[in-house]
Amino acid sequence: MLEKTDGRMGAARAGYGIAAALITAFAITIPAMFILAAVLTFTDFPEKYTTYAVLLATLSGLFAAGYKAGLYNEKEGIIKGGLTGLIYMLILYLLSSIIYKDFMLSQRSIVMIVTGVLAGIIGSMLGAGRKRKPFSRSGFKSKFPDPLKKYKK
Repeated sequence: MLEKTDGRMGAARAGYGIAAALITAFAITIPAMFILAAVLTFTDFPEKYTTYAVLLATLSGLFAAGYKAGLYNEKEGIIKGGLTGLIYMLILYLLSSIIYKDFMLSQRSIVMIVTGVLAGIIGSMLGAGRKRKPFSRSGFKSKFPDPLKKYKK
């Protein structure tokens, strides 16, 4: 029998995580990269800080993804956050290897993968420690009482 927690069924809640967290990571990283590209194009941004800016944009997306994975999966949040970081970094590695036709695993790519996994884990630890606010069935919390509450089961 499925157990009901926070307005969601237990099975649906346990399965939530990696795909939604990856979408969150890309939804944060891609706009950040476009903003960085605009800054590099239209300003006198030093070239030596470009790598750090890309790393910051990537890790902020992974941190948010890990946070989301930990927020919805308290028990498995750290594992799902780490897996999210690993899958995200492997996707980026494969895409860059296909584009540049170079599948060599360098020290820089290993550091990026490990840093991505750690960012996902740290984000998930913070997300698992925070409790979600309960929502009503309609998806938002109303300040007025539900007049049909006594008729709903």
